[in-house]
Amino acid sequence: MSNDVIVNIEDIKKAVYFISNLTQMQGNRPMRGALNSKGDYMGGIFDRWINIIPEGVVFNKIILPKIADKKDVKVITDYYDYDPKQVGIAPDVIGISVNKKAIPFVKFDEKWMPVNGKPQIEVKTFKKNQKMVSLRNQGYDNKYLVLAETNFRVDYLVPLINEEIYSDDIYNELYMNDDVFIVSNENQMIAQSRKIDMERKDIGTISLLGITTASEFMNKATKCDAGVSVEYFAEVEENQSKRSITGSVGMLKDYCSINNDGLLKLNNNWYDKIDFDGMTYKYNKKIKTLDFFVSDIEAIEILKMCKSKITIKVHKDCIWEDTKLEKGKNYDITIKNLDRSGSTGEEYFLLKTSISKLKNEEDKLLFDLKKVIDNN
Repeated sequence: MSNDVIVNIEDIKKAVYFISNLTQMQGNRPMRGALNSKGDYMGGIFDRWINIIPEGVVFNKIILPKIADKKDVKVITDYYDYDPKQVGIAPDVIGISVNKKAIPFVKFDEKWMPVNGKPQIEVKTFKKNQKMVSLRNQGYDNKYLVLAETNFRVDYLVPLINEEIYSDDIYNELYMNDDVFIVSNENQMIAQSRKIDMERKDIGTISLLGITTASEFMNKATKCDAGVSVEYFAEVEENQSKRSITGSVGMLKDYCSINNDGLLKLNNNWYDKIDFDGMTYKYNKKIKTLDFFVSDIEAIEILKMCKSKITIKVHKDCIWEDTKLEKGKNYDITIKNLDRSGSTGEEYFLLKTSISKLKNEEDKLLFDLKKVIDNN
């Protein structure tokens, strides 16, 4: 069974209703703090809450079909309305239904409490274009962590809007009279509005990246305390400059070592300053750089180094993260920075490509879920 699925309108109707209801009732409900903090209108609220969609899709279309046999098994997602600061946070999967019988994994007794012997499951979703993934520990210890990736259309809300809005009559009313408003348009810098394409009914795809535990994620990730920023190597592009680069900063191996997971961990040479507590600094800012993968630490020489990128020379064919590097060529590696200097809580960060290094707990989760299904 594929770990990639197409998401259709039918898959998201309940989530859309729930988010729409939160939006319409904000200011008059327990969750109002989570909604009002950014002062968003409906579109912004959808963008912030869209990650509840993968919870149902990943389980109902990828995970549960592997163990359902001939039973009707569905995930139960948390659609309750409450203030998590007051009662705690329910896990993303609060139970499953087997042949329409609800089996709770947690129950509410003035606060959320786990049900004995039932798996506790969190779902973390990241966008396709995200290079870095993160986790805040909201009581996640000893919980399963299901990691998913969304690749939604940029216009994912279009299929949800009443088709009457996109009628030919409305489109025709958008017509602009060129004879009145345009003197010259030889360079085709201005154009009439195009018709909305309503043929496509899906909103995109969701991929299951892996199943592990929150503890495993936090153990392997880079922990950044409050006020500590994080940086990571992002895009890799061949350096196209015809001007030869003279000099060298040093070999990559001078700046890092290989950790137990086969990833490269940058050492003190990479940072501007290390304080007595071991805190690393760059550009007068507390910062940590994420571990990354290179297939041959001996093969790469750093020619230039600046705040936004490094330029390297490759002495042997090798791989940087998921990009093949060719011997004799120079490459620019972009450095991205997430400023957390004003943050108040700790957070754990990992490159998305490093998820494969986490201990795979899929079989264990399937076993625990199958046990629940078989007993009901």
